[in-house]
Amino acid sequence: MTIWMGDTIKFAGKAAAGQPYTLTILNENAKFQQFALFQTIPKVIGASFDPISLAWMVGGAAAGSPNNPSQSQFQWTIDYAATAGYIQDLGTTTNPRSFQTASQVGVMIDNANTLGVTYQGNFPYGAPGFPKAPTDGTKGLIVVQSDNTIPTVLVQASQKVSVNVGLAMSNRSAIAVQLEPNLVYQFTPKPRYYVLAGSFVQGQVIDTAVSTAAYEIVYQGVTDISVRFTQNNQFVAA
Repeated sequence: MTIWMGDTIKFAGKAAAGQPYTLTILNENAKFQQFALFQTIPKVIGASFDPISLAWMVGGAAAGSPNNPSQSQFQWTIDYAATAGYIQDLGTTTNPRSFQTASQVGVMIDNANTLGVTYQGNFPYGAPGFPKAPTDGTKGLIVVQSDNTIPTVLVQASQKVSVNVGLAMSNRSAIAVQLEPNLVYQFTPKPRYYVLAGSFVQGQVIDTAVSTAAYEIVYQGVTDISVRFTQNNQFVAA
């Protein structure tokens, strides 16, 4: 389990396509808190690198107390889009590494789930994109085929930036993996969701350097979950 500046909550359970979900965080902490919701998915087949989790949703909550907590709420539906863009190799405190979307197209899981990605223009001043609408492919997978226009890893490294492809949910990028030329990327969309406290920007690469035990929440028979963020800087059941 990985965290970034705080404890982590894990969400498990099968999610129905199009189903709306809500997470409410009750902030009992005496300080303003910022929270980021992020996802992980199974390893992407065809990729040379494991997918990167991004700060999918970011929200804040004013200072609160156990008797009078403030709230931060996240709402989403289970729908997908394929995304292509960039992640810079280096980041700073004020400008952390984050995914910058260049192109996005809606996809399904059982149909309209296969598409190609190309690079338009000269690297690094052009952009990755999806030249055609998605077509039907293998059920249960989202498949992206890169072509020969994608710059090689060495060329990307020479500009200190990586070209990436990934998945978005509810129109926000959640997962990215580095693009290479002439590869087929197979995504298995069975996400696991996590929330953490810290300082974030939308699309920020989640640091996986620190690990801790997870606090798990299972959506079984419910779609609305509330948790508390305590004065001890921990998430607990509400």
